[in-house]
Order: sequence, then C-alpha cells, then structure tokens
Amino acid sequence: MPDREDRDPAVQREAEELQPHMLILLDFDGVIADSMDAYFGAFAEVCAEMGYRRLNSREAFLKLFEGNPIRQLFWAGFPIFRLRRILNRFKPRLLEAHKLIRPFEGITEVVSTLARRFPVFVITSNVAEIVSAFLKRHGIVGVAGVIGSETHTSKVRKIRRMLRQYPKYQAYYVSDTKGDLLEARRAGAIPVAVAWGWHSADKLAEGKPARVVSSPEELRDLFIAHQ
Repeated sequence: MPDREDRDPAVQREAEELQPHMLILLDFDGVIADSMDAYFGAFAEVCAEMGYRRLNSREAFLKLFEGNPIRQLFWAGFPIFRLRRILNRFKPRLLEAHKLIRPFEGITEVVSTLARRFPVFVITSNVAEIVSAFLKRHGIVGVAGVIGSETHTSKVRKIRRMLRQYPKYQAYYVSDTKGDLLEARRAGAIPVAVAWGWHSADKLAEGKPARVVSSPEELRDLFIAHQ
C-alpha cells in the first residue's frame, strides 16, 4: 500500500471522509520507556529513607498502578503531606534514573511513523520536562505535546482535555497498566493495551482493553490499517 503522502489527492480525500480521524494518546513509562526497574529502585529507596516499608516489593509497587497511583497511595494510608514529601524526593531521582532508561526496541520508529500520520500526544504521570527531553534525546520526533503530572494527577481529566481540543476525532489511549486502561475508558477514549510493559496479561485484561498488541510494530499496524 502506498504511503499517505504518495496517494492520489482525490483518493486521499475520499478515504479521509470514510474513515474517522484518529487521535493517538500514548502513555510514556512502560509503552515508550523501559523504566520499570529504574523507577521501582528509585521509589523503593525514597520510601525506605522516609521509613515507609510498605512499598519495598515490586508487587506492592505495581499494585499502585491498578488505579490512579496518587489515590492508591492515599488509600494505602499515606496522608497528603507525606505524599508531597515522597514526590518531592522522588523527582530528583527521576532525573538520575532517566540517564539509564532507554526506549523499548522498535518504539522510536513506530511513534515517529504514527506522528507523521496522526496527532500524537503523550499523557503521563511523569514530569513533562523529563519526558520531552527523553523523546528528543532518543530521536522520537513529531509528538505534538506532552501532558504530564504538573497539569493534573488524573489521566481522566487530561484525556478529556484532549477530547475537547479534538472533538471530531476518535481518541485512543495506549497504556501498559490496568489503572490507565480504566481511566481511558472512563474519559471516553478507546483503551489499547501493550503487552511489553509493567502489568501482566492477566492484569491488563482486568482493565478491559479494546485491543492488546504484543509489539510496537503491531501497534503501528493497528492504526495504519485503518487509514
């Protein structure tokens, strides 16, 4: 099939009229960045330094992402002032951790390809400045914007913000955790799960994704096939 740029303009206009416009919203950690080990290590260190021993296992850490992580921490018994202390200590560790983190194999090319054809945004619980620097450093080009934790802690609100900006587009949110998939559906986006990230296949199934893709190339083909 010819690339979109090579198609006859009349044929392309007809195709665009027949197919809904697609807005692609990507999670960052676990979808683009292979960050689980670095983040868990940094987070466990901060919790240990502050005397919070409840999150010293990978299982406990991953459980935070079965819902909104900030709410999960609050429900686990961390009052707001302690959450702020944890987050304030964790941010500098994120900067250090990102020196070690790399993109998943194949994702750089896939995100850049999708961004040439669709509006692509990153919606993340990470810090937008850190994510933007990562994308630039690793040659991931064309992403229209990064909406991070400083905008809001709720991905429902962040996704709905994008829906308001693109009212005629069908939005898809691509993530690797149960909590994000649930928030995507609640916000009105179609949730798509990736199998190479933080949560297991069984845990992802609890998030009721519309599709599960097993590789970055399969993610690319999911969207390109609908053009």
